[in-house]
Amino acid sequence: MNHFDKFNRIRKQFNRESDTLTNVSEVTGESGFRRLHILWLYPDVLNIHGGRGDVMALLHMCNLLDIPVEIRRSDDLKTDEDWNWPNIVYMTAGELKCVDKVSSALNRQMEGVRRFIRRGGFLIANGSSGAVLAKSTEFLDGRVVEGTGLLDMTWKERESVWGDDIWVKTEDHLDIIGNQIQVADVVLGEGQKPLGKTVYGRGNNDDGYEGAVSGSVIYTGVLGPLLTKNPHFTASIIEAAAALAQVEPGRRLEPEDIEIEEKSAVYIKDFMKAKMTPKAENKP
Repeated sequence: MNHFDKFNRIRKQFNRESDTLTNVSEVTGESGFRRLHILWLYPDVLNIHGGRGDVMALLHMCNLLDIPVEIRRSDDLKTDEDWNWPNIVYMTAGELKCVDKVSSALNRQMEGVRRFIRRGGFLIANGSSGAVLAKSTEFLDGRVVEGTGLLDMTWKERESVWGDDIWVKTEDHLDIIGNQIQVADVVLGEGQKPLGKTVYGRGNNDDGYEGAVSGSVIYTGVLGPLLTKNPHFTASIIEAAAALAQVEPGRRLEPEDIEIEEKSAVYIKDFMKAKMTPKAENKP
């Protein structure tokens, strides 16, 4: 089976103006079938670093696992969401200057957000959008913007932008690779669990750790797009969310399903290993 053919057939049914994307007819053929619900939150505001590719990766992974899924996008910061609907909420990378208005929108809905998290819903923020999950962000001009405080971390805008590759190993021994374009240092509070340890790259603030996680609330600064480059990480989130939603996968992820991504990861890791290896000094 060519899974990319299935993906392309689904995409042809929807245009860029569509607010809903689903694979239900391709996976089950039954419109009333139980499905996974994914909310793509504020993509018109949080719209940098190829975040659309991450959403497409979620769709593709659901196709690979034969999990019926419905993906909705919501762009209106003034409208309260139905937090009973989603199983996964994804905030793709956005600019740091957007943190104030996105945090305000979520803080207004915090009762629903916390109810969503308590029932095991995954809330994921990528890149600078992670500042929305922080307690606060301090800008270079002295302003301090309140976040949602869903993760015990603080952000401080950098005077210069850091950019490089990054390789992270999680507590569950998953490798996460990509790149990092960092405009703020991230400091975790005492007891706040990081997403993982850096094998290569700066991470939160060059302290050897990257990201933050508390239950089903996840932040990482890894770009790439993140979910496209790291299919095992993507599958782990989808499978956990599907289990809580009582949506049974129709098949397991097989090595041939992600052969392209796995081969790419080998080259990327080798490239980073070469940068980690001290160069021999030229001797006269």
